[in-house]
Amino acid sequence: MTRFPLTWPSPRCSLVGLLSMLVAACASSTPATPRAKSATGERDTAIVHEPCDKDAASAEKVDVNGDGVPDIIHVKQDGREVCRVVDLNLDGAIDAFIYYDARGAERRRESDFDRDGRADEIAHYERGAVVLKERETNFDDKLDTWDFYEGSRLVRRERDSDGDQIVDQWWQFNNPNDEKCAIVATDQNADGKPDPTSVVDLCAES
Repeated sequence: MTRFPLTWPSPRCSLVGLLSMLVAACASSTPATPRAKSATGERDTAIVHEPCDKDAASAEKVDVNGDGVPDIIHVKQDGREVCRVVDLNLDGAIDAFIYYDARGAERRRESDFDRDGRADEIAHYERGAVVLKERETNFDDKLDTWDFYEGSRLVRRERDSDGDQIVDQWWQFNNPNDEKCAIVATDQNADGKPDPTSVVDLCAES
């Protein structure tokens, strides 16, 4: 995988109905599908950094705290900003790369939340609104969680819980008022499909 530079110097119903919804959601094209699965059903889990030429001569560097190290770098092409490099906590390490479309709206953001020099999340935007977040949650430097948004609300999630590059969990967030409520189906027999006996409602009354 491609690492972040560490420092600035260059070099949701019935269970049957729910399962149908989950399968249909997985086949849906909205939001955009993550990088295509292979013929074997494997998901591309590589974390790929999109180039942002922070060392370009035309890049505008901003030193927010006056320590001589740039905290924000605006990278421009043909007079418009195409990407931005940001050190949010002013510690000299890059926290995020932000990318913009031709209209100036954010289209992609790579974030390093644990400050290890590697991206933990890649967020994709359409018309400035988030539609998909690809996440690495278990510190193995591979994507394992795909969160899908509609109207900026998390509506479903796909997970590779065992690191074999095949989705084995499907989450449907069925309560707009509580983001912790979800119905989760799991593939327990490795056939690539959610199993009816595996469905759990995280907010069901006990």
